[in-house]
Amino acid sequence: LNSYWAWQYILRSGTKYPDNIPDEAAKFPRMRFDEMHLKLNEKIPANTPIRLVKADDNDVPYTIDFIELEEVPEALTFDSITDENKILYTSDDGALQHFVSQYNGKTIFLPEGKYEVDGRIIINGDGTKIIGAGMWHTEIYFTASSDDKSTYNKRGIETYSSNVVLEGLYLNTINNKRYYNNDPVYQVGKGLMGSFGSNSSVKNLWIEHFECGGWIEGADNLNIQHCRFRNNYADGMNLAYGCRNSIVEHCSYRNNGDDDMASWSRADRLCENNVYSYSTSENNWRASALGFFGGKQNKAHNIVIIDPMEAGFRVTCDFPGMPFSNEGYSEFYDISVYKGGVASGTIGISGDLWGNQQGALHINSSSQYDLVNINIYNVDFYDSKNDAVFIGSSVHYIRNLVLKDININGTGRYGIYFNNPKGNGRYCNMQYENIGASSNTNTMPSSFSFTEDCSGVSVPNNKSPEIRLFALDGNLHIGGQQNTMVSVYDIWGRKHYHASMLTGPIIVPNLNAGIYIVRWNEDQTLKIFVN
Repeated sequence: LNSYWAWQYILRSGTKYPDNIPDEAAKFPRMRFDEMHLKLNEKIPANTPIRLVKADDNDVPYTIDFIELEEVPEALTFDSITDENKILYTSDDGALQHFVSQYNGKTIFLPEGKYEVDGRIIINGDGTKIIGAGMWHTEIYFTASSDDKSTYNKRGIETYSSNVVLEGLYLNTINNKRYYNNDPVYQVGKGLMGSFGSNSSVKNLWIEHFECGGWIEGADNLNIQHCRFRNNYADGMNLAYGCRNSIVEHCSYRNNGDDDMASWSRADRLCENNVYSYSTSENNWRASALGFFGGKQNKAHNIVIIDPMEAGFRVTCDFPGMPFSNEGYSEFYDISVYKGGVASGTIGISGDLWGNQQGALHINSSSQYDLVNINIYNVDFYDSKNDAVFIGSSVHYIRNLVLKDININGTGRYGIYFNNPKGNGRYCNMQYENIGASSNTNTMPSSFSFTEDCSGVSVPNNKSPEIRLFALDGNLHIGGQQNTMVSVYDIWGRKHYHASMLTGPIIVPNLNAGIYIVRWNEDQTLKIFVN
């Protein structure tokens, strides 16, 4: 464990892109943590105490924020793959990137091991599959140093082909900064990039230490599942520039240096009908855990956001490109945000990178276009560091903002802060508790019409579900349905239970404390905290 990939430093005055060169007088730090993962030689029995011991004989202090223990699946083998189109890669076959280019359309299997690669892997054939033994077993390590500005094209996996499959891999890199020499012209490469064509699939990938975990442009019907985007220097995943009909679900984002989950309708390409769901974000240290910037009918739901340094999630008009569509809604629902937002203050001590305030939910019709048709419902905010919800405008207007069933519990200041918004919105069932200011909101300006309207709010019918949940002493009781398939997931997207409620209530026993998602009838969900 060391700090090679941790600690980024940002100028107090000047460009806000971080690097790894400290300067106490001119810079302030972010990205205080990195993480390592270790496969043990044997399984730890249940209820065994775990102890960390510092073995170094020196006075250097270590701060361990947390450890996670999980059961590692058995490594996949070449013989277990039933695809007749399969082909085995070993280090004896030469550079991996050249091997992939020679076998377009094949199912390429990478056995357990670490593969050092000095160039980008480019997939140029429809139907190509790269399958590893599992994210704990097969590592692709990109070795080209980001201290050389010419190495942008030597990291990550890129494709514009369709029906591509990536599965069971850990992608890592020697890179330890966002850009070469703090210059965005010299990017250091994303873990995943290109369009991935149509109908491609990414599953069980662990991606760390790239500029972005993934930046996809122009995908259609891309499916990303059960991935981990952690410790990257910019976005976790961005579905940008015309991505459509794509789903990113059951993923973990941690310690990334820009929006964890984003969709930016960059330039002249509208992003539409994309979904982020059933995912967690932790310790995002710049921008937000989740953000939409323009687009049409994109959705985010069943998301847990924990300890963001700035906004929890945001919908703004900061970036140039295609605006929010007048057709349908961009939707955020079934989301929990813990300790989101930040108060304005001295750069490097408080506020975002510029010292500005950010709400745990940040809504701002700023510099590029109007903010139109935003639908936010069934959202919980806990212990927001400043304002739970920020609603503001600068040049442009907010039109048809909907807030419904919003629970705000604990704030440093207001439940809702109105920062000179212009336009209109509606709300229904706003709940406030433990508000830090003397009132739930500040004074709303006359330039913004924000009216209570439960009858006319155009949101899906969220009537009380016919399922009942109750948790006690690690046991989850589920009732109220019969002949219904029920699944229980933890916040990492791991399934803990799946069965049919045939005749009456069921009990899911021995759950660890935490947040769980109960799913039934394929499309119905509820969150519950098990103590």
